[in-house]
Amino acid sequence: MDNVIIEEGGKVWIEGEAGMISYQCNAENLSGVGKVNNTNSSLDNITQDDEQIEISVSLPVESLSCGKRAMDKDMYEALKSNSYPNISYKLLSAQLAENNSDTTGWMNIHTRGIMEIAGVQDTTSFMVQGKLLSENRFQVKGSKHIHMDTYNIERPTAMLGLIKASKDLSVHFDVIVQLEDTTQTK
Repeated sequence: MDNVIIEEGGKVWIEGEAGMISYQCNAENLSGVGKVNNTNSSLDNITQDDEQIEISVSLPVESLSCGKRAMDKDMYEALKSNSYPNISYKLLSAQLAENNSDTTGWMNIHTRGIMEIAGVQDTTSFMVQGKLLSENRFQVKGSKHIHMDTYNIERPTAMLGLIKASKDLSVHFDVIVQLEDTTQTK
């Protein structure tokens, strides 16, 4: 059995619009843990049954920064960071897609998991891209469109309600996960 860790330097960001302005909020801190039960081949972990891999990712809400303190404060309030300090995702299944003839090494992977934002959980599916970097390192990138109503989030407003954030957001990520072999003795 191997433990899964997310390497430092991974990127997670949220994109949205407020009035005529587009904005991006970058995550400063991301952590993830997991276990891989099939250590014979990293590729086998996404082609075998769902019990081969368990991954949970956590993102502190207040590690997100949009570059403007007032905007950050409004976002933390909308995401109810005082009561729910983390955004989390738990992978339920990952299956290699049929159309994987990419010569660059990127594979399309169907994922299904539970995302929790502001205390509300939603089971969601989306496509990610993965690339085997070495026998124990795997790069994963993708994005997911979410709607604030799904998570009972009230959209932030500015200038006495003249500017309202769109209820549609995109969450993007580009991370490298590494397997740590827990069966070896030191």
